[in-house]
Amino acid sequence: MSLRRGARLAALLAASAVLLPAAAHAEKVVTRDPVGDVDVVGWLADEDAELPPTPDPAPADIVRTAAAHGAKRLSIEVHFRDLADTRTLSTRILVRTPAGAFRIEVDKEEGRRAQTTLSRRRETVECRALRALLDTGADVVAVSVPTACVSSPPWVRLGVTAAAPLPSTDPAVLASTVDDGHRDSFRFRSIGTGPKIHRG
Repeated sequence: MSLRRGARLAALLAASAVLLPAAAHAEKVVTRDPVGDVDVVGWLADEDAELPPTPDPAPADIVRTAAAHGAKRLSIEVHFRDLADTRTLSTRILVRTPAGAFRIEVDKEEGRRAQTTLSRRRETVECRALRALLDTGADVVAVSVPTACVSSPPWVRLGVTAAAPLPSTDPAVLASTVDDGHRDSFRFRSIGTGPKIHRG
């Protein structure tokens, strides 16, 4: 880690202390994902077209997820290998609870601020205190959601996926790098999940 990146990370953590408050006795869990397990997926308009090779470092390469489940807030940090040149990124967080599953989406498009939404069964859940921070310098997406917005669960299990589009000079090809933060491969119809994180 460079001194510049270390300084940025320190600044982010300081900001996270305000943005992502967690109870002192919250259960904190860190899960790790292999570096370089990114897949390339896409759409090919021509049967002779080919998907581009996986870049190195690949955008959307999740390396670890850290979460703290406090009495009032659930705080999540998704750490990536390298977001320095990433202009567009979609991060999906699955929050499994005894009452059902919720989804948090953090979408960043080039030239725009990150947009954050919370949904359940494909319907948006109103949650004014939902917060998110995307810092490409520190390679992290941080999210904080009030536990009341996700049914105040005694425990949660998290799943995380990320996707970043790849530039292409071939109009017949639309491709993205994708990663599942709890598996060494990406599946379209399911998301890997980590262990239960109990409420503090």
